[in-house]
Amino acid sequence: MDLSGLALAGVLNHLVAQTPGGCAGLAKHAGRRLAIDAILTRHVFLIKEDGQLSPGQDAVADASIKLTPDLLARLPFEGKDAFRSAPTEGDAELLSAFNDVFHNMQWDAESDLAKLFGPVVGFRLAEAGRSFTGWLGQASLDTAKTLAEYATEENPMLASPLDIKHFNAEVDTLRDDVARLEARLAKLEKPA
Repeated sequence: MDLSGLALAGVLNHLVAQTPGGCAGLAKHAGRRLAIDAILTRHVFLIKEDGQLSPGQDAVADASIKLTPDLLARLPFEGKDAFRSAPTEGDAELLSAFNDVFHNMQWDAESDLAKLFGPVVGFRLAEAGRSFTGWLGQASLDTAKTLAEYATEENPMLASPLDIKHFNAEVDTLRDDVARLEARLAKLEKPA
């Protein structure tokens, strides 16, 4: 038996159980198989009658989701939104149901940590995790703004909004000048 598949099934089942309507959403697809293709491994899960996932044999999957290195690299910065670009194939209804469950999923980290470390330490660890996630998001945003400023101001690889506005105004002036010139030429070409 594949221990990593069993562990992944346990984590996914725990998270699906915490998601309102999660088990019910997957139970509609009981008997179908969903594969998760990671970088070096492939895990196939059988959806049971109760909506829980069971590690399946290496059978043909009805649908699969591929976790690419690019997706995993974006995960800390984009969170669940990184999965929108995950390559998928197979049964669209099954993928849609899994997507709905996944996007509604909210891990109750504080409760799980409280079971391991007690309520006070669990709360503090969860709060530290939320603070770190907020800081990481703000740091990513600040870095993107700094890079954009550098690309437009310090080493102008990109045009600034003011430069674009000025360029557009010059194009409009040139267009108007060309239209006036064409009108004058048309007058001159008319026989007198």
